[in-house]
Amino acid sequence: MANPPELRSLDQMLSLADNGDYLPDLLERIEANNVEMRQFAQDFATGAKGKIVITIEMKCDRFGQLEMAITDKVEGPKPPKHKAVGWLTGDGALTTHNPAQSRMEIRDVDGRRELRAAE
Repeated sequence: MANPPELRSLDQMLSLADNGDYLPDLLERIEANNVEMRQFAQDFATGAKGKIVITIEMKCDRFGQLEMAITDKVEGPKPPKHKAVGWLTGDGALTTHNPAQSRMEIRDVDGRRELRAAE
């Protein structure tokens, strides 16, 4: 009697799910995410991050039959955050000007430009 084939790799285990339909679907979604990450990196001129989480819940009965329930999550890049800069004043208000720096104004005086501190 020949030894039955042993499934030793993760992809072999995943190929059992849904009568073989699960793994090709997962790989297709991963490839789509890869395309999305590349496009994101090009559109925003930055790196793109993604994540793949595969969870396999396993249950074995007393006869050695192993049941696997597989869930996955394929996450693409997150859109960039909207950023702003402001400064806090001494009383806790927000301002667009750094209160620690004096402001300079440019004025034309007799055809010449000069810098003066704001009054």
